Order: sequence, then C-alpha cells, then structure tokens
Amino acid sequence: MTKYIALIAGATGAIGSALARQLSPNKEWKVYGVSRHTPQDPIAGVIYLTMDMNDRGNCESVLADHPGITHVFYCGRATHGEQMLESAEDNLRLLDNLIHGVESSAHHLQHVHLVQGGKYYGVHIGPFPSPAREEDSRAPIPNFNYAQQDYLAQRADQSAWSWSASRPNTLIHYSPSIARNLVSSLGTYAAICRELGAALDFPGPVGAFNSLTQLTSIDLLARGIDWMSTEKACGDNAFNMTNTDLFRWKSLWPKIAHAFGMPCGEVRPMTLTTTMADRDELWSSICANHQLQDLPLSRVANWGYLDATLERYWDEIFSHTKTRKFGFHDWDDSEERFLAILRRYQQEKILPF
Repeated sequence: MTKYIALIAGATGAIGSALARQLSPNKEWKVYGVSRHTPQDPIAGVIYLTMDMNDRGNCESVLADHPGITHVFYCGRATHGEQMLESAEDNLRLLDNLIHGVESSAHHLQHVHLVQGGKYYGVHIGPFPSPAREEDSRAPIPNFNYAQQDYLAQRADQSAWSWSASRPNTLIHYSPSIARNLVSSLGTYAAICRELGAALDFPGPVGAFNSLTQLTSIDLLARGIDWMSTEKACGDNAFNMTNTDLFRWKSLWPKIAHAFGMPCGEVRPMTLTTTMADRDELWSSICANHQLQDLPLSRVANWGYLDATLERYWDEIFSHTKTRKFGFHDWDDSEERFLAILRRYQQEKILPF
C-alpha cells in the first residue's frame, strides 16, 4: 500500500538513479523522476516527468497535476566545469523553482532531502579539520551547499515539512552512461597506459598517494537517504554518509594494476587533462582490439574530474558518530567495492581485461 510519494529531481543522474532503484521496488513508495529529457534506460516502477528546473513556470505547470507528493529528493546540480567554483545563485535558483512548484500543488509534503557532499567541508580547496563533523564551522568560501541548506532551513521553519541533507565523499558506482565516474575514468587511464606500454603511474602528488581518504558506494548512499527521509528523528539534520572505512591510494593502486595485468608504476604527477588529450583514436583502437562496446572516450572518462580527485594531498575523513547515534549502521569495504565495480566494467565490455 502506498504510504509515500517521492519526487526525485535529477532522476537520470548517478545519485538520482540509485535512489530510484532503492525506492521503486518498495510498495510503500510511488516514485516520480524529474529530468529534462526522457531517459534512455528508464527504471522499472518510476514515472518520469519531463521538466526544466530552470523554468519556474514549467515547474509549476508540470507539478500541478501531482498534488500528492510527500517527499522531495534534490539530487541535481547546475551545469559546471571541473575545478571551477560552482555558482551558488544558479544552484539555489533550481532548488527554489522546484520547491515553489511542489508547494504550489502538493498539500501533503512531509520532507525535503538535499544531497550535498564533501564540498560542504571544502575538500576541494585544501586541508580541512578532520574528522569533519556535521556541525563544524563552515569554510570562509562561497559555497552553494550553504545557500541551499540555509534556504531549506528557512522554508521548513515556515512550513509543515522538515529537511535533511546527506554528505557523501567521492562516489563509486557502475554508471556506463556517466563519464564523471572515478572507477571508469581510472580504468580507462589504466587501459591507455597499458596500450602505450607504460606502467600504471599514479598521476597525482605523493601526498595524495599516501593520504587517508574515504569513498561512498552509491547504493549505500541511497539506503542512507531512504533512512533519513523517513526517520522522524532525522528531520532538520545533516548526516555524513561514506563507507566508514579509510584507505590510501598506495594500497589500492597495485590492485588496480593487477586487474589489468600490468606493472604498478611510481608516483608521477601529471595533468591528465593534458596528458590524455587526443587519445580518442587510441581508445577506438583499444575498443576494436578487445571487442569492447563502441563508446567514445568522452563517455567513459572525465580527465578533469580525475585530476581534481587525485590531486588532494590532504586527508579526507568524515566523522560517522552522528549517523550511528541516530541509528544508521550500514557500511561498505571501499577497496573491495571499487574492484568489484571495475570488474563489472570489464565484464560488460566497457573496459578491457
């Protein structure tokens, strides 16, 4: 019997898709997915709504036919380049248009969930106090996460609904249509290095090779969002959401090399955006020689994202004390999950063995 009606904004993205897969099999949930375009691979049980969140009138018009929404999950981001400051104004406008559209028609709204991330703590700009706790002081930088959270807190104070926010760190997931992906980008880098007869050198600084960091398996994140959006005690709170374990790239790196049957190299700092430029023809050759799916390089790897992720020479550790105190005890093994996802890319003939 339907108990909740979800509206997932960003339903065709990695997080939105994972959340849709989490909720849609549950008979308590009816799930609407918002996207600008019709999805190529729709998820069973999800009703997709075509909507442009940049257009306030369009949001109001589309959502006028869906007055029963109880939960909004905001998993979207405004378009942005890698290693660039994301616009607080653009991101806040999208969220405001969506909430306005929902509140114009929905009379049973209970909860709004906001997906944030490590950028809340400034993981992208330099060392930060760790383990980072949800109530830590904010970094003195422009940050769209702050603007969106403040907006939700203010709106919730004037409404009958509550809010929550999840803060994952670097995500790992199998998403063959999304190039902004740690596993597929690293796997593509390894395949190209092997084809060139090179060892698998670590392209970031030595500090990043040795620092402690955390990953977030996307399915674990989806389970955490499900939990905090229906557990009343979680209302008006933010929660860190990672696999809870710690790892160093220097431990995982030889295992990645082994997965491709190639020697593990040394730390050799380089900018992949430059080093891997003009490799499209070589990638096409790799696909042909290994009978891979004929996907362009731009579909399987995002060098700017990989540069930004592997350049961090500082520890990235999030506290999970609050999450556990509130009752969520799920976890995952980051190295095992990374390698399992990598094998799936190989098995699906997106990456070579």
